[in-house]
Amino acid sequence: MPAPSVSLSELIRVFFRIGWLAFGGPVAQLGLMHDECVERRHWLEDRDFVRALNFVHVLPGPEASQMAILIGWRVLGVLGGVLAGVLFISPGILTLAALAAIYVRYGSRPELLGVLSGFRPVALALLAAAMLRLSKAALRTTFQKVLAVLAFGASALLHVGFVPLLLGCGAASILRWRVRGLGGAALLAVMLSRPAEAAAPALERLRDVSLFFLKVGLVSFGGAYAVLPLLREGAVLHSAWITDPQMVDALALGETTPGPLISIGVFIGYLAGHSLGVGLASALCAGFWLFLPSFVLVLTGAPYLERITAWPGVQPFLEGVTAGVLALMAAVSLALARATVFHAGRLDWVTLVLGVVAFGVLVVGGRRINVAYVVLAGGALGLVRALSGA
Repeated sequence: MPAPSVSLSELIRVFFRIGWLAFGGPVAQLGLMHDECVERRHWLEDRDFVRALNFVHVLPGPEASQMAILIGWRVLGVLGGVLAGVLFISPGILTLAALAAIYVRYGSRPELLGVLSGFRPVALALLAAAMLRLSKAALRTTFQKVLAVLAFGASALLHVGFVPLLLGCGAASILRWRVRGLGGAALLAVMLSRPAEAAAPALERLRDVSLFFLKVGLVSFGGAYAVLPLLREGAVLHSAWITDPQMVDALALGETTPGPLISIGVFIGYLAGHSLGVGLASALCAGFWLFLPSFVLVLTGAPYLERITAWPGVQPFLEGVTAGVLALMAAVSLALARATVFHAGRLDWVTLVLGVVAFGVLVVGGRRINVAYVVLAGGALGLVRALSGA
């Protein structure tokens, strides 16, 4: 039931603040929400917060933004959920759209190229550190580890796509636990539909961007790092909207902005539409369709929170999906690393060393390290290198 004691203005004020302070990934963002909404204002009790977190874990999409939607719903109903979610994701969308505009206008300047050359190895180090952390936490059984190795081989050697591989891993895990029925797979059919009519290039691009990011929003289990292989598969390999170095740039810039990291889709969307003169419209389409499934799924499923988290087969399916996600992250990390540390067939030792050092700092520092500072430090070193001509 919505809490009657919370005013609309208070909810807006709290989530506006949370949105602009939401740096540091989902753990830091969820901690900020817990501090503001549980500890300080007592909108929820601890057990309600944990129960809500278990609920969003079984849904596709970024968990921090879904928690914002769910908390808003708990205190002010559907309107509260929509407002809390929009206020939480808006800072990231706005800042990444602005950064994308700067990127395409000034991206060829030597100073900016130097900064980006420092960003890239740090972004890869963040990806590697996240993969290591998730592997330790998620691959708890021998079955999951074997499944992850097989999935890595299927991705790297057989080039199996993101969605078939994850569904296959989830199905294998369910079969192992002798639970029948995949359930909900029909939801993916929407991504296969394409209008037959010819459209103007700009409108066609907006349509393609919208369909692609709707697909991403529907299958994005595990956050931005986990969905990075799908973003690369669609935006780099299939549609050629961006290149691998630009993908790494998007990841690095996303770490310096507030909000969920999956908002890098806005940056990708801007670049996808820029060549046709619809960069901003494409960025907004990407952001809208990327987050729409989270709003719909959370607000639709919130009244049935207890029942959904108790569904048989949900946890085994997610365990299999997790193994597949980690395998895909490993495969895409190799591809992005090659694009970052090799230039014209030559190994860039400075970039390689910077990435290794950043990885060491992130692993040793753990949660105490603010990743935005690490990214900015890498950019500063890249700028110094560019100005010195090294």
